[in-house]
Amino acid sequence: MCCQKAATLYRAHFCGLGTSLHRHYGAWARWLVNRDSTFLTLLGSALAESPPQLCQTTCCNKFATPRDLVTDSAVLQYTAAVTICGLSAKLDDDAHDERGWRRWAARLGSRTLDRPIGDALGLLHGMNFPVTQVRSWMAGQSQIESGTASLHDCARPTSAAFGEIVAHLATVADAPAAKPALQQLGESLGFLIYAQDAWEDWAKDQRRGQFNPLNAFPHLSGRREALLPHLEVALASLRAAFQSLPLHRNRDLLQAVLIDGAEQRVDQVREGEGGAKRAEPKLERMGRKEKRCCSKWDFCDCPADCCDCVRCCRIPKRGGSMCDCNPCDGDGIECCGCDCSP
Repeated sequence: MCCQKAATLYRAHFCGLGTSLHRHYGAWARWLVNRDSTFLTLLGSALAESPPQLCQTTCCNKFATPRDLVTDSAVLQYTAAVTICGLSAKLDDDAHDERGWRRWAARLGSRTLDRPIGDALGLLHGMNFPVTQVRSWMAGQSQIESGTASLHDCARPTSAAFGEIVAHLATVADAPAAKPALQQLGESLGFLIYAQDAWEDWAKDQRRGQFNPLNAFPHLSGRREALLPHLEVALASLRAAFQSLPLHRNRDLLQAVLIDGAEQRVDQVREGEGGAKRAEPKLERMGRKEKRCCSKWDFCDCPADCCDCVRCCRIPKRGGSMCDCNPCDGDGIECCGCDCSP
């Protein structure tokens, strides 16, 4: 898949999800679109036997040039509902863990968004998603963390919830054979996300006196040695699950978003200063040095950056001095093995 085609496809799903959130939950909800929710939409579209339908419209700016957006579908509605419920879980977590104005803001936000959250839960119930079970797992997170639980015990609610969320795409996209691999993929991804957050939030949690599963390791080297083997196992499981998925399209793009992104996060733990500062993604560093790289793609004016989520424009590994965002232009330079066939 050519880089420009991949970028256009990612943008169509990103902005299509934003439009679906706007339509079903209000204009404010489009700001919730993120990489995780866009990946879920892309994965659902790739599992479905028929390709997603596109429409020519604008995304956020009514005066912008119309572009291809994925039309509203069961996959988009499911992902939008999961995104809203993810916000609800975050607010509940902050209301329990935070202090002062942050706690009150979380409680106020939860009350204010009671109706859209209820609508999202109703939709998930209608899709036979195990809402009660997943909410029970997430509600039990604080009880697990109040004891002397291991990293795996602490990560289990997040891992199990992600497993159910990703696995349910098999039902939504009518691909029942994919459910075991999706379950494994979601559980591995959930563990990686929880463990990475523990690594990055360690210093902040220490300052606030909050729980962190890595609190037993006050030294950076100890935290790294304790965490890396678990991350490597989860990453290997993620790769194996992804390779076994019966995808009908967009495998390269999904691998760039999921596998390359997960590998990059593990590299941050291997090489970075956990808890001191976030290791900056390579694509973002390069993007600041060479803004033309992303501007050539003429991305839509969505409420978040569509550009840094597509890893076509990578740090050159084939001898080039800089990536080429249009390797199909006949100049003989390319950075991502694009297929320039029409």
